[in-house]
Amino acid sequence: MKYCNKSREELAEDVARLRKRVEELETAPYPVKTGNALDRHLDPYRLWQETFNVVDDLIYIIDREFRIVRANKATLEILSCEDLPGRKCFQLFHAQDNPVTYCPACKVFHSGKPYHLERQEPLLKNRWFSISAYPIKDDHGFVWQCLLIYRDITDCKKMMNKLSELEIKDDLTGLINRRHFIEVLAREFRLAARRGSGLVFMIFTVDKFKEINHSCGRKFGDFLLKEMSDILVENVRNTDICARIGADEFGVLLPDADFLEGEIIARNIHSLMSQFVFDNGESSRQVSISVGLSANSSDHPKNHEEFFSLADKALHVAKGEGGNRVAVLGGDNVR
Repeated sequence: MKYCNKSREELAEDVARLRKRVEELETAPYPVKTGNALDRHLDPYRLWQETFNVVDDLIYIIDREFRIVRANKATLEILSCEDLPGRKCFQLFHAQDNPVTYCPACKVFHSGKPYHLERQEPLLKNRWFSISAYPIKDDHGFVWQCLLIYRDITDCKKMMNKLSELEIKDDLTGLINRRHFIEVLAREFRLAARRGSGLVFMIFTVDKFKEINHSCGRKFGDFLLKEMSDILVENVRNTDICARIGADEFGVLLPDADFLEGEIIARNIHSLMSQFVFDNGESSRQVSISVGLSANSSDHPKNHEEFFSLADKALHVAKGEGGNRVAVLGGDNVR
C-alpha cells in the first residue's frame, strides 16, 4: 500500500484550491442551466450537432406544429437550406401546405409509439429512404416532439430489384423463366375460371435445335434463341405473357383470348419464324418451329397442370408428324 508523502499543510492547500475551483465552476455564468453543476459546462445543442453531423442519415426533430427544431448537416445539405429551424417539414419534404396522410410524425403524435416505413421521395432526388419516427416525451408521457431519421436505401433497393429480376428472368432471352411462368399460369388459370373468361396457352420449340447447335455452334444457337424471343414479344398482344420454359422451348399465355384468336396468333408466329433469316454475321439460316396449343374451353382442364399437359400433348403431336406445323387441341382431336 502506498501512502501520500505530502504533509498535512500541503494537503490542506490542495483541498483549498479544489474548493476554490468548485466555487468558480458553481458561480460561472452559462446560458444553459441544469440541475447538475457539471452539465453547465456542456452545450447540449453543440453536443447534438457534433454527434449527428458525422452521420449520413438525415436526422431532424420537429415539434407538434411540425416545425423543425433541429437538423443535422446531412439534412441541411440535401435540402440545400441553411435556415431550417422554424420551417414546416411537410413544406420542405413534400411541397405541401399540410401534413401528408402517410406522414410518420403524424402517426407518432397520434399513437405515442415509434413508426417506420419505406418510401421513394420525389423531392429528395427521387431516392428511396427507410424512415423511422420516434416520440420525444416529457416527464408526464406527453409527446411534445418527434425525432425523424431518413436512411438512404436506394442502392439496397436497386440490388434487391436486380436479385428479383434474376430470380424470375431468363439470362439469355430476358423472358421470364419456367419457374415463374408456372406461377403466372396458375394465377391466370384461377382468374379465368373465376371470371368465366377465355385463356389460351401455346408451347413451341425449334425443330432440330441440337443439329443447329452442332453445325453452327452454340454461339449461333444462343443468338437464335434471343432473336426468336424478340420476334415473339413483338408479335403478341401487350397483355400476353411470354417465357422461356426449356432449352429451346417457349411458352406463351394469352389471357382473355378464345380458341380461334389463339390459333390465329399461333399460326402467325409460326409463319414469321419460318420466313425469318437468322444471321449473326458468322452463320445464316432459316429454321422451323413446332407449336402446340390448347384453350381452357377444350377438355375443360381442372387445374393449370392439366392445362399445361394439354398444350404439351399438342406439341408432341406436331413434332411427331415431322415438325414445322401448329397442332391445335380441340375436344378429343388434334388438328
